[in-house]
Amino acid sequence: MRCVVENEGVRVDVTDQWLVQLRKGVVELLILRLLVLRDELHGYAIVKELESRGRFVAGESTVYPVLKRLEADGLLTTRWVESSAGPPRKYYRVSGTGAAFLAEAGDEWDALVAAMSALKGAEDDE
Repeated sequence: MRCVVENEGVRVDVTDQWLVQLRKGVVELLILRLLVLRDELHGYAIVKELESRGRFVAGESTVYPVLKRLEADGLLTTRWVESSAGPPRKYYRVSGTGAAFLAEAGDEWDALVAAMSALKGAEDDE
């Protein structure tokens, strides 16, 4: 069920807007966690791995800009690998800085999930 409101004569899908913002905030963490689990992947493999884990992550148009930003921020290292089936592929790996960021951000994520669970539990108790 979608939450749609009318704001100054314009219908706005509030659920869709919220999901867009939520994705922006967590796709970085999903990519970093995936790369910790897999050690190293090329961009398209990252897209496919994330897509296989549910509908939450959008496709290439979301993942590639995030990969570029994570690399620019020093959270990922990259290397090019020749491919026998086409052009070279860029492989991504979590840097030391990226691992430290993921640990800290993971703690924040856990605290958020705990707070949401506690509130939901309180709601169920009423």
